[in-house]
Amino acid sequence: MKTTALIVEYNPFHNGHQYHLQKSREITGNDDLIVIMSGNFTQRGDAAILDKWARTKQALSCGADLVLELPFIYDIRSAEYFAHYSVLSLEKTNLVDSIVFGSEAGDLELLSAAAEALTKESPAFKKSLQNYLKNGLDFPTARAKALLNTYQDFNDLAKFNAKKIEKVLAAPNNILAIEYLKSLFKLDSKIKAYTIKRMGTNYHSQEINKNYASASLIRNLFNNRNQKEALQAVKKLMPEPAWSILKKEVELGRYVKNSSQKQIIVKTIDQIRRLQAEDLTKYNGINNGLENRFINTAAAEFKAESFLEALKAKNLTESRIKRKILQLYFSLDTAKIELVENNAPHYLRVLGVKKGKEYLLSKLQAEAEAEVIINPAEKINEINIQAEAALELSLSYDLLASDLYALLYENQKHSQSHRDFHQRLIKIY
Repeated sequence: MKTTALIVEYNPFHNGHQYHLQKSREITGNDDLIVIMSGNFTQRGDAAILDKWARTKQALSCGADLVLELPFIYDIRSAEYFAHYSVLSLEKTNLVDSIVFGSEAGDLELLSAAAEALTKESPAFKKSLQNYLKNGLDFPTARAKALLNTYQDFNDLAKFNAKKIEKVLAAPNNILAIEYLKSLFKLDSKIKAYTIKRMGTNYHSQEINKNYASASLIRNLFNNRNQKEALQAVKKLMPEPAWSILKKEVELGRYVKNSSQKQIIVKTIDQIRRLQAEDLTKYNGINNGLENRFINTAAAEFKAESFLEALKAKNLTESRIKRKILQLYFSLDTAKIELVENNAPHYLRVLGVKKGKEYLLSKLQAEAEAEVIINPAEKINEINIQAEAALELSLSYDLLASDLYALLYENQKHSQSHRDFHQRLIKIY
């Protein structure tokens, strides 16, 4: 029996995700479908609208067979690292035959050509990239411009015209798709890649196309309307099982609005005000003057929105700022990241399995090249973010992220800590 994998966030699960699941089964003809999913925080540095257990229920109710959690330390990184550790984790399962990802382009040949070029990086490309970075552009923009300048150096990419390449490099799902393909190339993986053209609206779109809408639009409805209005507005945009789970969580107050995340920023500002600029250079990517910008902005600003706005610049995206804020909040410095990255992944965390597909879990436990964890309590007794063992450190951060997330729920009745220690494996028919 063959197994297909998807790399997802489901923030929250909507009709586009249902299409992705169904189409993935159709084009691969595979029997089983595994998803590896962001935990309680997403790659853009935001808290997910629903916790990882509710989103696991949505996934299993709508077609997934097994749900794995991408560890927090890999999750709140740039697209390159997020994609690489997702692919590497799937490689370590020893179960996955194919990966299917969505893209705006829907053109695997073009995406593969771009991925190969960015893996090989010609001397001219490297020089062009450095020039753009020196001129203050953020890395994704600089890389795209450098590739457009040098695409004719790469035989497969030179088959396409510059306008088409430029369009591909500007779309978020295409960028992630390229990163997935880069990882498969670097790992010399036998996993076969497929892509599905994204249905409906664009990633950030605030418009509805028939019954398709972006997850961003769905989240914004809950940020800007009362619960009942928002639930009714999104009902047609989600498969019924996913909507029912969302409805239950919202009515319980077990969901997170954007406004709740301001307290993370305020606490981080307080932490930064206690530090010197040199202390910040211990954190990945906070250097070359960025440490001074953090210090000066924290000293001058006190509103969460103005802090983000003041830090944004042409060489620093909002998503990157949010990821850095989480790393600072959790004292997740470069040394800790490097410890966890060495010989990664150290474990595969299972959040849920479809009833009748338990054999997938048995196969995973028998064949995986990393430890399979269902109950973290079997591996660690307490959270220890000073741990010297990579597995203990990484798992501690997963649990700590859940504890912070619980404090953001709309209904504080659900804010108890250490849920990971007693949450059972989710099973859905």
